[in-house]
Amino acid sequence: MKNYELLDCGSGRKLERYGDYILIRPCPQAIWMPFNPELWNQADSEFTKEGEKGTWKGLKNPTGMKRNKLGSGLPDNWTIESKSGISWQIEPNEYGNIGIFTEHWTYVSDMLKDFDKKGKTLNLFSYTGSNSVDLVKNKHRVTVVDSSKNAMDGYTYNLGLNNLSREGQRLIHEDVLKFTAREIRRGNEYDNIVCDSPSFGRGTKGEVFDIDKHLIELLTTCKTLLAKKGKLYFTLHSPRFTATALENIAKQLFDDKTVTVTEILNPCKSGVNLPSGHLIKAI
Repeated sequence: MKNYELLDCGSGRKLERYGDYILIRPCPQAIWMPFNPELWNQADSEFTKEGEKGTWKGLKNPTGMKRNKLGSGLPDNWTIESKSGISWQIEPNEYGNIGIFTEHWTYVSDMLKDFDKKGKTLNLFSYTGSNSVDLVKNKHRVTVVDSSKNAMDGYTYNLGLNNLSREGQRLIHEDVLKFTAREIRRGNEYDNIVCDSPSFGRGTKGEVFDIDKHLIELLTTCKTLLAKKGKLYFTLHSPRFTATALENIAKQLFDDKTVTVTEILNPCKSGVNLPSGHLIKAI
């Protein structure tokens, strides 16, 4: 089974290999020119946005070219394996997503070292588990929360794909802020919290999450739910916030912990790093 590779990036796009297929997708932060233009001719399909959604277009035309329900050049889904030995389902959708966010794999090994597997772990905005299936594989008891049913179905599928039992795991399909407010009222605490906050999202009943408005509220919520000796990994991807601004906020809130803010960098085969958000650690 082939792994993932970020092959090149530039001109507002990124070129990625997911197993047997090479994809081109939008990437606004890649404002430079591609470093290896010749590689781009190998792509099987390109996603083009048309408003909020978009289409996949096949870039090769061999006999029997793969075709999915959203366009051409790709099957509906297939499986790859990450370097840690986890299998993942790839499933392109009409928003240009493919079922995983590989930038989380860049810090999972550090998270496994920092988090106490004997404690309780909370994963907010879990999506399909890019930053938590490794935790389950390593015997952590994880509560995952996401308002998207498709995301929760994908998470469940990825657990099954890796023969991981749901015993000791909790899968919560609910708006994150509503769930955490209830946990605070109950007096519940977690030894480890990982939170991948979206820039914008909607809850199960249409609740709006906007990182520009809810960042401090969400970080404060994480602080309240974190046990005294607990550890937090908090990621976000909005271009509005600089590392210094995030560090100032986090140091005020988590004044009893060591706070670091680093840029998440997805390494590229062409020799550059693709900026993919920020990681706040409070440990």
